[in-house]
Amino acid sequence: MEGWICSHGDAIQAILNAELLTNKVGNPGMRNRPRYIDIVTAFDIEATRLPDIEQAFMYVWQWQIGPDCLIMGRTWDEFLEVLHTIRGFILKGFGDRARLVVWVHNLSYEFQFLRGIYPFQRKEVLCMDSRKVVKCEMFKCFEFRCSYIHSNMSLDLFGKKMGCQIRKLIGTFDYDKIRYPWTKLTESELAYCKHDVAVLVEAITKEMELDGDTLATIPMTSTGYVRRDAKAAMQSKDGFRPWLREQLPDFELYLALREAFRGGNTHANRFMARKILEDVHSVDRSSSYPDVLVNCEYPISEFKHRGPCSMDRLIRQIEVHHYAMVIRIALFNVRLRDEWTGCPYLSKDKCRLIHNGVYDNGRILSADYLETTLTDIDFQIVRSQYAVDNPCVFDSWEAHYGYLPDEFRNLVNEYYRLKTELKGDEDQKPFYDKIKAKINALYGMSAQNPVKEDIVFASWEEVQKWYMKHTMFYMPAEGPNYIPNDDLTPEQQLAKYNRKAFMVYQWGVWVTAHARRELQEMIDLAGDNFVYTDTDSVKYVGDLDLTEYNSRIRVRSESNGAFADDANGKRHYMGVYEREQDYDRFITLGAKKYAYEQDGHCHVTCAGVNKTLGGPELEAVGGLEAFRPGFCFRKAGGTEAVYNDNVDFEIQRDGRPLRITDNVVIRPSEYTIGLTNEYTLLLHRAELMYQLHREMQMNRDLTI
Repeated sequence: MEGWICSHGDAIQAILNAELLTNKVGNPGMRNRPRYIDIVTAFDIEATRLPDIEQAFMYVWQWQIGPDCLIMGRTWDEFLEVLHTIRGFILKGFGDRARLVVWVHNLSYEFQFLRGIYPFQRKEVLCMDSRKVVKCEMFKCFEFRCSYIHSNMSLDLFGKKMGCQIRKLIGTFDYDKIRYPWTKLTESELAYCKHDVAVLVEAITKEMELDGDTLATIPMTSTGYVRRDAKAAMQSKDGFRPWLREQLPDFELYLALREAFRGGNTHANRFMARKILEDVHSVDRSSSYPDVLVNCEYPISEFKHRGPCSMDRLIRQIEVHHYAMVIRIALFNVRLRDEWTGCPYLSKDKCRLIHNGVYDNGRILSADYLETTLTDIDFQIVRSQYAVDNPCVFDSWEAHYGYLPDEFRNLVNEYYRLKTELKGDEDQKPFYDKIKAKINALYGMSAQNPVKEDIVFASWEEVQKWYMKHTMFYMPAEGPNYIPNDDLTPEQQLAKYNRKAFMVYQWGVWVTAHARRELQEMIDLAGDNFVYTDTDSVKYVGDLDLTEYNSRIRVRSESNGAFADDANGKRHYMGVYEREQDYDRFITLGAKKYAYEQDGHCHVTCAGVNKTLGGPELEAVGGLEAFRPGFCFRKAGGTEAVYNDNVDFEIQRDGRPLRITDNVVIRPSEYTIGLTNEYTLLLHRAELMYQLHREMQMNRDLTI
């Protein structure tokens, strides 16, 4: 049959020649766990979209087994036949506990097709979210794992980062061409298919060699590496378990912490938006999250619930006694102290019961009344930026401040040292990229929500029962087979998490709070010249003197070991602001929506727009002048996924029957720049205010 690269026998022999990996000794819980066959395999499919019915089907699959064996087929029946054959030999050669790991890059895509040919049960599928599958099992023998979730990189980038000899073939495949299972594939098409699985096998193999892992120990997710290192570091602290136990939040405190948690600060100055600005500068804060993990203090004692608190006591606890605080607060007659403030701090999404609010793209300019939950860090920023009447703290918790354990901070510093020393060394690039990924994962690990909704894959009958139980009056006729797992209440989920925790949730809440405070200092320094900010960078016009801030941060980082020397002997410090390349021209239309020119070329950063294609497309239609509401990115609009669930029918194509089962259609998409009416009106008012302000500056005698 066309496309079969090696025989069943060759593939089976390669599997049987491998060894069974041994589970950890002495752990009773490991006795009945699967034992993995020590061979790396990778699976992939190619599918065709039928635009007339918006359905898709697989027309070729490829399965790389080890570095030398590749099986290809054209139908799902052929694939099932191969699975059953290989399973029989695995059972005879290794027993019923043996598992063959099959890596799939973006398993969520392939899973949508696999579920149409195999009746997955709830216990066979592990999800991170609806339609986000981490792993699935078939026939109690094959364990499919998602290498995209594992690496957090595209397949092309994953292969490059691991220094693979085999590379994904980019730009050689026409995805719009309709191919059927009986369509003869060209040599270049076959090569494209082969490379996709071959590079994945090589990348996973190299990564395990680099980290000393096996298929039994390699983490499922990209954050798993840093979690493993951090857990070992934390557990090496003397008296770690009782010290940590007293800090674990109860459910009421957890709810308050969830209310207080915010991510990075991303916002555009309403007085600068929609204008094409020239000579815009940008500064970026080096390793912002790692810096605050090492250099800042955190709640490191039990949070005591204090209930209502007067403002005098709150300020005294924060400024005199140096307590970490979580407060629920009510604010009356909220307004900015300076109406020209370009980056209001209070977020609409993090406030409650807002009455007569006026907003700047999701930020509060004024309100008659609101309630919110703040850390002491956020409270100080809000206090400096807003004037309020009769603030009322109606609930509060307090804990002692202190540094995170030295064992953990030393780990962060070691990551930074290795990254800095290896940067620029091409021979060590795979190791450098792994360390860099670990540093980037530090924040995600610290801010993990311990009571995140658990999503499970379920049969259609289970989905219907769930809706009948929870909605009574609504049951969908069709839809995704993903439902929340309500086996445990949120309180029970938190208790379960706390039993195995090696960090506490409040540390993650404080990481972003500290980083926002450091960012706010630079926003305030830019003042009226502030243009745009995103998490750890600030864009501005005019001049900005970084000397005092960076000198202070260098001293702080030096004292805490948060520095490293590169291969040329130059010293680098966490937390300092560094100048980036200037923008010749720049325009923003709000958060995550801006474009700029550098060296005569356009670049676009816009949620929903492909960065590589967006700049050239904008450039071709007039550049920044075209970056306006209503402009449609067609080439750079990316793609969208349309899921077809619980389908099974047959159609005729080329005079042959073609079976369509569960599938996902990937089709071209467009992105049109848009602004809400509320934001458009605000920007119009801001422009009028700005013009009036400029006129008053030029003519002090102007009367209104």
